[in-house]
Formats: sequence, C-alpha cells, structure tokens
Amino acid sequence: MKKFRLQLAALGLCIIGLLSSTGLHAQKLIFLFGHALYAAPVDNYFKHNYNSGLGVEGGLGLGSGKTFFIATLGYTAFSSSSSNSNGQLTYVPFKIGIRHYILPGKLLFIKADAGLGYVKNYLFNTSSFSADLGVGVKLGHFEVMADYDGFTRPGAETSGYSSWIGLKAGFEFGL
Repeated sequence: MKKFRLQLAALGLCIIGLLSSTGLHAQKLIFLFGHALYAAPVDNYFKHNYNSGLGVEGGLGLGSGKTFFIATLGYTAFSSSSSNSNGQLTYVPFKIGIRHYILPGKLLFIKADAGLGYVKNYLFNTSSFSADLGVGVKLGHFEVMADYDGFTRPGAETSGYSSWIGLKAGFEFGL
C-alpha cells in the first residue's frame, strides 16, 4: 500500500508539473485543472468497510463570466479496513457539471457534477451513478475545495450510496 501511495503522489506531481510547464496564460473561456485528493468515508457501510482514499483528478472547464461547464476524470483508491474481505476499492469517475463563482474576482466557487463511476474491488467490477457537490477557494492558479462525493453501490445486499467528504488541492490554468 505504501508503494501505491508513493506512485499516486508521483502521478499527481507529474500532472501538476505538466500543467505548469506549458506556459498557459489565464483567460476567460477555457481552463484546465488538476487536483490531488484525500477522501474520508461518511456513510456507515462505506466507513465500516473502507478507510481513507487517495486520488487525483483532472479536467476541463468551458464558459465565461461566473459560470463554467466542467468535465472531470479521476482516480481514487480506498484502502480496505481489517474487517473487509473485499479488498481495496478503486473508483474512476467521469463526470460533467457546473462551476459557478459567487464572489467577485473568482475567489469563491460552488460546483456540482454527475456522471458514471467505474467501481472495482473483489466483490464487484461495475459502473455506477456518481455525483458530488462542493465549494472551493481559488487563489491565483491554486485551488482548494471540499466536496461531498459518492456513487451508488451495486448489488442487493450492499445497495445504497457510498459517500465521502473529499478535500482537494491543485492548480487551474486558463487557455
């Protein structure tokens, strides 16, 4: 697990490095973003079976003024608790949504995304509905946000909505 976390951290740094090395200049219509994330399960089923998760996400925003349509692709791995025999859970979401800035200067924003999440552990390997709601702060090109995220659990015995609070930090650059 330690090796996996180091690889995930290295991947996140590579994404940030690639985005910052391209010499992009902020403009108003399109932006790219990349974030590292930490996820803490909140619903009882998910919290009982999985510890925290680490991941990365990247995406594209398109719009003008205060409102942007966004597309996001990510990867998060949740470590299995000692009482869980289903193993580590990986979650790969593809979502579309909206980001709306609520303060002048694009300092504070809210966002909402929905789409599909590819979910895999020893018990299942499937795609599920996935959605999140969040709030963030943008300081220059650096962003920090918190959101409530999750996916619908497959299966009759485990059905429900697995959810977590995610803390994300990273960079965005306008094109």
